[in-house]
Amino acid sequence: MNKIQLLKEPGYIYDLNFIFCLKFNTQLYIDTLPNDNKKEENVKYLKEILNRFNDIPNDLYVFFHAIETERAFLPTFYFNPYKNQFSTTYNFKYLQEELSDHNKLIRNLIKFYFHEFDNEAVEQCASSLNQVFSAVKNSDYSEEEKNKLYEFFIDPSRYIQLLQYELMQKEFMLSEYYKDNYQKIIDLYNQTTFESLHGDLKDFRDINIEDSSEIVYISYCLLNKFCISVWFLENGFLPLLGCEYMSILGYAKDISRDPDLYGFGTALCEESRVKILNFLIEREEVTCKDLEKEFSFSGSTAYHHINIMTKAGLVKTRNEGKTILYSLDRQYIANIINVLNRILNKKGK
Repeated sequence: MNKIQLLKEPGYIYDLNFIFCLKFNTQLYIDTLPNDNKKEENVKYLKEILNRFNDIPNDLYVFFHAIETERAFLPTFYFNPYKNQFSTTYNFKYLQEELSDHNKLIRNLIKFYFHEFDNEAVEQCASSLNQVFSAVKNSDYSEEEKNKLYEFFIDPSRYIQLLQYELMQKEFMLSEYYKDNYQKIIDLYNQTTFESLHGDLKDFRDINIEDSSEIVYISYCLLNKFCISVWFLENGFLPLLGCEYMSILGYAKDISRDPDLYGFGTALCEESRVKILNFLIEREEVTCKDLEKEFSFSGSTAYHHINIMTKAGLVKTRNEGKTILYSLDRQYIANIINVLNRILNKKGK
């Protein structure tokens, strides 16, 4: 008997979010694809998804546009925090019920776009149009982002109702797609053993589930077919995997085995990033807010530097609630040392 329990809903709702996030962050998704001989084919696939689930209104920008942390509001506040309900009550109906609380949603959106605000500042913005407009005006957001936020806060109920309506429309389309293609998930599940899953995750993120006494769940995405996300639940452990995650897994393993020296050099060619490296050695894990305080960076500057280091592989991330924690990837450093040693030890050099 399979020791892994299959869950439909987490991957299904993740796919629903993906439809909208892809609309507003197309280039971001393209940039994350491997630069291999299938890049053109994979870009075409993303465009096919956009065509299949077309006509998403631009008015939904504030809910799904990824800000400087490459996170979008809806999955950050209405997916991630519910991880401990993934195996029980979390489904589309539950999501709609949560979104029906307009006051809560408005406050959550303020928290998302102004994460440095305390509860008192959030309440002031929620109760005063002048206050929230001032916050938007004084932010580091682009003019497009500011204009979209101004438009939302003038009449938030209209935008929230549109969000709920569009989610219902796309959820119906997605349910039909799942009916036609769900056998692919069943086949993947039947082919996945506890041992193979343990091996994949151990290689990819050094996650050891072999000795765990917790329940191991698994959920697949049909649309977001390259995603790999790992969730630690109160009652177990959940890998959230795209139906073609193995192709990305192999790509990630190749990078970790033979890191790019050019990317490594780029990551450390700026003095601020060398300082961040030393800070990471001292602190083990940091947030962007820590970097802002330590080096007097703006939020966008802190994210710019840590993002370059993360993309190079020098830094790894993990989520703790709504917070992203950054730490030095020591295995990556070890791999860099191995590459340099191979160069140093080449005969005749």
